[in-house]
Amino acid sequence: MFSSKRLGAAIVSIALAATAVAGCGGTESTGTPSPAGTAKGSEGKASDNSKKLDISVSFFNIGSAFPDRNSDPFLKFLQDKFNVNIVDKVISYADYKEKYQLWAASGDLPDIFSDDVVNTDQYYSRIKQGIIRPLPSDLSKYPNVQKVLQQDDTKGLTVDGKFYMIPRLTYQNTDQWAIERAVVVRKDWMEKLGLKDPVTYDDYLNLFKAFALKDPDGNGKDDTVGLTFRTSTFLLPLAGGTFPNVINGSWVKENGRYLPYYASDKMKDVVKQLRQLYTEKAIDQDFAIMKPNDGFDKFGQGKVGALGVQGTANALNSLKNSWNKYNKDTKLEDVIKIIPISWAAADGNRYRYSAVTFWSESYFSSKVDDEKMDRILQIYNWLLSDEFMTFKRYGFEGKDYKKEGDKFVITRDQDSSGKYKSLGSLYPSFGGLFGALAAWGQWLEMEDNPVNKVNYGEQLWSLSNNMYKSSVASLKPVPSNFKVELLYTPAKAKLSAVNPTEDIIKVILGKEDPVSMWDTIVKGYNGKGLQQAIKEVNEEVQKQGLDK
Repeated sequence: MFSSKRLGAAIVSIALAATAVAGCGGTESTGTPSPAGTAKGSEGKASDNSKKLDISVSFFNIGSAFPDRNSDPFLKFLQDKFNVNIVDKVISYADYKEKYQLWAASGDLPDIFSDDVVNTDQYYSRIKQGIIRPLPSDLSKYPNVQKVLQQDDTKGLTVDGKFYMIPRLTYQNTDQWAIERAVVVRKDWMEKLGLKDPVTYDDYLNLFKAFALKDPDGNGKDDTVGLTFRTSTFLLPLAGGTFPNVINGSWVKENGRYLPYYASDKMKDVVKQLRQLYTEKAIDQDFAIMKPNDGFDKFGQGKVGALGVQGTANALNSLKNSWNKYNKDTKLEDVIKIIPISWAAADGNRYRYSAVTFWSESYFSSKVDDEKMDRILQIYNWLLSDEFMTFKRYGFEGKDYKKEGDKFVITRDQDSSGKYKSLGSLYPSFGGLFGALAAWGQWLEMEDNPVNKVNYGEQLWSLSNNMYKSSVASLKPVPSNFKVELLYTPAKAKLSAVNPTEDIIKVILGKEDPVSMWDTIVKGYNGKGLQQAIKEVNEEVQKQGLDK
């Protein structure tokens, strides 16, 4: 579940939201940020921050964080508050793995660096070699950090009783992933063709075929597509009604033992259905050669009836931007609806995406001494506080908003489209670093507040929010044991070399019997350690009691 497929989806999703949302509800007050000479712990005792410290940081978006340090009020505020000087070591999503490897070898890792290696060979190697340092055993001085590490899916991430990283929360709980896999459809085309919301596999097949074959745009040409995708990440979840675990790519318990979803016999029905959807032109015939986000452009051009995509406000807003390039007189919100990613299962249930609450982690160089570690944890504790969450929503009080009783009134400028100027554009260090350093905080876009309704548009935000509420209420989360997902064994780690989505695309495009093709592919996985991984995982499940 949490391999390259999840990484790809996470980057696409989080890149949209990183400058708009981050932060985690904590235990501190909800007051607005204000300059302070000292930082206080949970008991209100001031820490001795009289010595100014340089703190070096690498983060995915950091290249855009410091265009002009002298004109960024947020950077000045944070550095003054904690008496630090932030030193950036630039990485990008394209090169961070390579740079960390080089810096680790030369002893040049920054004090803080962001990576996504927890419970991998590399993670344990860094610990064994003394490249990263553990967090203090007593975190009571940093209650918001402590809270993150006490969640159900994070509290077990210790090595010999110690935490060596801080998980970067995407959401506060696993339910908040509910619409991370969805299908946006042209409801106006459905009405024109007399089609109802699909429930069964045949309903989905016939809906997508009708979009492709029945001239829904009425131009008399064979030029429309049934279903296309934002990325290939949304291909397998389409078959979640046949096998729920393909929605999140998780390990599944069958006949008393755990195995990766792709090793299940249930995949035979999945590949048969996906092949049928493709050969009957329900699925975009060019999906395999499309680049990420090409589906947005196709949908915007009015050539697609359905799009596999997140149902979040951020994703819908990106789709709207593509739509508006080609449609000046029709609002996207007026012609679409969101439906579940897949059809109902044989037992009548419908399933939704679910995952651990975090993607990526903050690590700390072993060269960081206790004094600097305390200062870093003070910063993280504040970045995970209610006070910072208020800043993330509204900015500085008296400059970006004002309070009228309990009401927040936004006072910052709006751009030509009527949206508020983003805090990331006003405060680049916030947009490129601090806004997501401690947590991605994508849950903030779900909140019913004036910023979301202006920036996304009330109709679009409500469309997403209503789908979220409906999904949590009526769809079941994919049955997943996150302890097994996060479990490390040597052979399980090597399964990262397996790319089921790529192989399933080969089956979909192939001419031979899809089940025979898939059987051959899975046998090939045995040469990559599949059976050894299954053996090791089930031994550890029994040994550690992970099935409880």
